Amino acid sequence: MQINSMQLGMIGTNCYLFWQEGDPRCAVVDPGDQGELVAQRIESLGLEPVAILLTHGHFDHIMGIPALQARYPQLPVYCHRADTGGGRTTTQLFGSTFPTVCAFSNVRTYKEGDQVAVGPLTVTVMETPGHTPGSVVLRAEGALFTGDTLFRGSVGRTDLEGGSYDQLMASLRRLAALPDDLGVYPGHEGSSTLGEERRSNYYLMQALEG
Repeated sequence: MQINSMQLGMIGTNCYLFWQEGDPRCAVVDPGDQGELVAQRIESLGLEPVAILLTHGHFDHIMGIPALQARYPQLPVYCHRADTGGGRTTTQLFGSTFPTVCAFSNVRTYKEGDQVAVGPLTVTVMETPGHTPGSVVLRAEGALFTGDTLFRGSVGRTDLEGGSYDQLMASLRRLAALPDDLGVYPGHEGSSTLGEERRSNYYLMQALEG
């Protein structure tokens, strides 16, 4: 499996493209807020996007969707139902108004254990609430796309609407049960492995002690 990453926007959100070598079909994980740049990267790599996969619904992970759907009108957006916006098309955060996932077209929901095909690859959904109620980790071959659930050396904040520290700790305990050699590709900052985070991430160690 091939993974190509880019850091987008003022908050430095990580967007990932992944695909099976030799097959042009790819998925876009969290297109940030610069969809035009994501589309340019897709085209430069000679890829064909088949899905946008969201780890959660915060604005810095989703605002690039309109530009991508303008370029690829049939492109579906997958998100956990709890993070789609509950029928509302806008939300307030940090004193500003942002679109919710409900504002976009061709939205599909996924939940624990669901699978999404990306060419010959299979993506499996793992519910990991805590940062948001609908946060998920996406597992594809040896990679975990962890969004804002697990960072290299840290975790996502839980003090925003819908956040829960207790739920996050429970989610981290579930992640810690997975194999050490899985790559961790978070929503911000650099990548890691699950084994490295188990050994050095304070929050993951705290979760295991709880």
